Amino acid sequence: MFNHIFHGFPFSNPLLTTGVSPAIDIIRGSEVESDRGVLVNEFFETSVADVYAAGDCAEFRSPKEGQVRIEQLWYTGRMQGRVLAANLCGQREAYDRGIWFNSAKFFDIEYQTYGFVPSTFPDELHSFYWQHSGGKKFIRIVFRKNLRSVAGFNLLGFRFRHEVCEQWIREGKSVEYVIEHLPLANFDPEFYKQHEEEIVSKFNSENNSSLSIKARRGIFQKAASA
Repeated sequence: MFNHIFHGFPFSNPLLTTGVSPAIDIIRGSEVESDRGVLVNEFFETSVADVYAAGDCAEFRSPKEGQVRIEQLWYTGRMQGRVLAANLCGQREAYDRGIWFNSAKFFDIEYQTYGFVPSTFPDELHSFYWQHSGGKKFIRIVFRKNLRSVAGFNLLGFRFRHEVCEQWIREGKSVEYVIEHLPLANFDPEFYKQHEEEIVSKFNSENNSSLSIKARRGIFQKAASA
């Protein structure tokens, strides 16, 4: 019933890369419409019936506000695959990436962004920033001044759980709650040095508060149960 499903493959220089380019030569000159990638709607349908595209090769015709036309992340590839599978099985479902996120790795340094982290802050937003003395680790937590609710995270040299950060942003958790529950988000490998106490201490000194860690890190500890 379903003729083809296309998957894109990344091509990059081993030393320097400008990103991922959709590999779609197989459809050039065919009835399947394309631009930079294979053009699809929110159901991953192309211009030809029963032909679908997902992953790095797919380009959304009408991305939602604040979203990109081509998503080049492993996480979004997994999300797209799940939604595509549902549609192939007759469960019509529109793709929704949800809260913005991005991640990358530069040699041995990891970088992550979850939610809204602007380059310049409007009046209603503020941020807390901590940087390790070694200079290769930092965390920035963006929050709304009046409501104190978190709006975004920017991390370098840390691994934070996507699901936890997204939940905190969606539920409007206060920056104080986040600071006290940072271990729930930490996804660094076992035996990595933890810095939560240092982060809490800096937040307290800047905000005249007396917060303390109220959650512990562990595979059985979940944000939903905190």
